[in-house]
Amino acid sequence: MLDLIARYEQHIKFFRVFLYEQEGELFRFKAELRFKDESKIFIKEYVFKGSERKYAYHWENQAGNLICRWDNASHWPDISTFPHHKHLNGAVHESTETSLADVLNTITEKMVCKDPNYSDKFQIPRKQIPNNFG
Repeated sequence: MLDLIARYEQHIKFFRVFLYEQEGELFRFKAELRFKDESKIFIKEYVFKGSERKYAYHWENQAGNLICRWDNASHWPDISTFPHHKHLNGAVHESTETSLADVLNTITEKMVCKDPNYSDKFQIPRKQIPNNFG
């Protein structure tokens, strides 16, 4: 995980790990990354027995408004990439970004390709971050 963070260090202001546990094939990880534009992403990743994986990546702007959240909770069965999906602009969409590497690549592409205020163009009323994010 640290090598992935190092790959994007030019965009990351700091990071904090809330939880890191690994025992055999079981893995639990929770962290927060703050980017240089002051947006941040809350990361939650679990791997269970049999390699079953649950994840959520919650990206918000400096004001705390949701930009995008990617997850694989199985509550959107009509999405073509089920259970993988993203919450963007108040709607649920298919998502091929299914790993932290995919998500960080998407975020940093937006930072490089858009103007410095791109976060403000994605204003979505903030819902409370679930308690399990730290």
